[in-house]
Amino acid sequence: MKKVYQLFLICFVSLIGTCMMESYAYPSGGNYPPTFTKYGRYWYDEWDINRNLYSGETGYLPNMIYETIGINSDLAFSWGLELKQRHSNRVELAQTILQFVQQWTIYGYDEDNVFMDGKAQVEWAWNGDEMAHMVQNAIDNTGAVISDCEDVAFFCATLFYGAGFDVAIVDAPSHCALLIWFPDYPNANSYWNIQDGREYGWIWIEATGKQNPVGWTPPSFSDGDFTAYPITHEIDTVFLVEEIFYSPLEPSSMETVQVNAKVKVFTSQIKNVNIIYTVNGGAQQRVTMTLDGLSRYVGSIPGQEEDSDVDFFIQILGIDNELVNSGSFFYEVKDSIFGVEPILFYLVGGILLVIVLLGIFS
Repeated sequence: MKKVYQLFLICFVSLIGTCMMESYAYPSGGNYPPTFTKYGRYWYDEWDINRNLYSGETGYLPNMIYETIGINSDLAFSWGLELKQRHSNRVELAQTILQFVQQWTIYGYDEDNVFMDGKAQVEWAWNGDEMAHMVQNAIDNTGAVISDCEDVAFFCATLFYGAGFDVAIVDAPSHCALLIWFPDYPNANSYWNIQDGREYGWIWIEATGKQNPVGWTPPSFSDGDFTAYPITHEIDTVFLVEEIFYSPLEPSSMETVQVNAKVKVFTSQIKNVNIIYTVNGGAQQRVTMTLDGLSRYVGSIPGQEEDSDVDFFIQILGIDNELVNSGSFFYEVKDSIFGVEPILFYLVGGILLVIVLLGIFS
């Protein structure tokens, strides 16, 4: 069985290397490498979370998990969703996620590995998408990411959340870890009740050691002296159409219009993405879009006669028949002569005529 998991991990790594490179992740600042702002002695991210302190209103624990789920879901979440689509068995799914994190991370101290403005950071936390970028780089270069307990906890939490598990960030003495709600898991050494109304069924995920299995609570924390912050799936949004653009903006008669859309997936899976359009207020017509890179879809609205008014929107259909529509867009088909707007055609034609006449009579 262990060899089967190792084979899957190799395949999944190859998948990431070929398919995940185009993802648009949400590190601090919106790009990788991330950017931070220093106030006094501390460094803050774009969500005003203090990356140097774990506690308090602006501390990273548990606040930082919300930077990589919900409306901020992206790279790490998408990896979890991809694993969910490939594993119908939740036991294998949970084991594979943990083994993936363990394979590509190595435990190390912040002060030895994190430097801001040339100064070592005694305490520092990376969010799940920042970790995902580091892991991607490690995969590309056959290396590993040096990180500590809170880094792998937030990374793990985002992956498990993307894979459909309810998660809880654990604040233990001098440690940070993760619980997942999995009362049916067969091999945990402890099932925890964190007073969230569901009694016993939370199991520990300890990613700081290479061999720690799913559901193993370290003896140091078996006394239950820790605080758990549950993060459950309460997102109403199923899909979100984040970007739409089309070209040309002012098509000429019978010119095809290409439409591109980026779709974010939160709590379901996509069956298809369609362009719904009408011409001059007539009946709705549909064009099925095709996937063109990670999360990006493309389709074309057929050319229409001049002076036609075209309205369109993007519609997403989920596997459970959820429907999500984008806002609407409008363009007008312009009159043209040889594919050029009349005013431009006559202007260019007039200039050419003047040049020719000047040549003749000069």
